[in-house]
Amino acid sequence: MSKFKIVLDQEKCIGCNTCPLIDPDTFEIDTTIYKAKVKAQPQEISEKTKTAVSSCPVGAISIIEENN
Repeated sequence: MSKFKIVLDQEKCIGCNTCPLIDPDTFEIDTTIYKAKVKAQPQEISEKTKTAVSSCPVGAISIIEENN
């Protein structure tokens, strides 16, 4: 069974707030460093999450498949 995980590279993140605006259930801004972080790993990857990932202007977010 495959499971998916959202990975956010904070080194690449520019804190533009796009991902939390599109998918606030999955992403939020870390107010200590003003960069995005994964708020909660979703059970399933929704269209909203896919849109947030593809909308990142610096490509800091990935969806990886974990094989269990």
